[in-house]
Amino acid sequence: MSDPDLAIIPCPQCGVKNRIRGYNSGKIPVCARCRAKLMDEQENVAFQKFQDNLNQFKDFPDVGFRPKPTE
Repeated sequence: MSDPDLAIIPCPQCGVKNRIRGYNSGKIPVCARCRAKLMDEQENVAFQKFQDNLNQFKDFPDVGFRPKPTE
């Protein structure tokens, strides 16, 4: 299962994949290599809403409606 507090965002300038952990909506993340902004203000707001939704529903129990993954 994936960690909802971890995001991997590719840099639009140099292409490096950046791991963003502990996302803070007050700061726009920057690339570890070239220091370019990884998203603009609108993307930052949308990403924050997405993270809020994930955090809101991550602890819901599975009631058996989803099909079992095939092995």
